[in-house]
Amino acid sequence: MFRKACEKIRESVYGTMGTSVVAQNGPQSTLNATNGTAFMIAPGYLVTAAHFVHQESDPNKPVHQYFEVIRAPEIGQSTEKAILIAEDSVRDIAILKIENPKNKQTVKLKNEIVPRGSNCGFLGFPLSSVEFMQNGTRNFKLSERFQGAYISNYTEILIALGKLLPFYEIDTLMYSGSSGCPGFNSEGEVIGMQVASVMQSSKTDGKSERIAISLVVPSVDILNFLKIQNILP
Repeated sequence: MFRKACEKIRESVYGTMGTSVVAQNGPQSTLNATNGTAFMIAPGYLVTAAHFVHQESDPNKPVHQYFEVIRAPEIGQSTEKAILIAEDSVRDIAILKIENPKNKQTVKLKNEIVPRGSNCGFLGFPLSSVEFMQNGTRNFKLSERFQGAYISNYTEILIALGKLLPFYEIDTLMYSGSSGCPGFNSEGEVIGMQVASVMQSSKTDGKSERIAISLVVPSVDILNFLKIQNILP
């Protein structure tokens, strides 16, 4: 069902890496790196999850100093540099910009809420990592993955900042590191972006654990943010 949609979407999907020097001891640098997924919504403009752009993917920590991206069909080639131009930490949306993008293919964002029971697919680079080698080089380990689900609900969720915001709930626990993956229908229209999993406390020891519900920021909210930033009309 999603094979053709995947072929279409992957032309605009990017693996992303943010890095920062967090300590310096003479010539020795201690680096922090996080990686995620983004997708191009206008030539040169990428949407990703806002928490990714911060050190350790923690929105309470500084924004990364450097960003590199690479498009899914170009894995294994050189990365492109990007800069952060805007973020909405409450809605968990960020926008990166490539100054002179090699690619200008973009996704189509659906401008309406989709109903419960709708099929959706997700494409991106969960379970990826950045490895720093002793010779100073980096190994950006990206593995492209598709995940499928159904939209189980569209509801308001109380987030950490004490705000009620609308999300899609999907009926599958996504792979770790799925934040920033575009969610799309079988026609290849992006309906939202993966940002989080639902947590609950264990009845036995009080520790938090993920349950089989993941949260998706609706495309209508992404569109609104892009219009505020004068990126889309």
